[in-house]
Amino acid sequence: MGADVAVDYRESGWADRVRERLGDREVSVVLDGVGGEAGRAAMELLGIGGRHILFGWSAGQPTDVTTADIMGRGLTVAAIGPRLLPRLRELATCALDEAASGRLVPVVQYFPLERAADAHAAVEARATVGKVVLVPPGVRDSWSPGAR
Repeated sequence: MGADVAVDYRESGWADRVRERLGDREVSVVLDGVGGEAGRAAMELLGIGGRHILFGWSAGQPTDVTTADIMGRGLTVAAIGPRLLPRLRELATCALDEAASGRLVPVVQYFPLERAADAHAAVEARATVGKVVLVPPGVRDSWSPGAR
């Protein structure tokens, strides 16, 4: 889906695997929705002038970023939060236009509504990719490709 390297940050040694796979290249962008130690480890992978985008902290705490981190390596750090909210309608419209044109194809996993508990368990276990959609009874399978 466009990434040069993808790893599971829950596995030990993931940062070392990123370094190995990149060889002499450096990470240029980190999208950090986890925070905590994993967010910090991801930030340490960034090369000079890298960008770190913070959008959550599912680990329970945000990534600790200092002025020394930013200035010392010329990083750009941005947090998606309340200041972005006024632009959300514009961004949503852009995303919907891209999806309608076929240039943006969302990743979706479908579950029948009667399997809502299974869907929830899969989300909690981080066993899903993309968005999870519950499909109500009577909705045609053609509407939900990949429905189980």
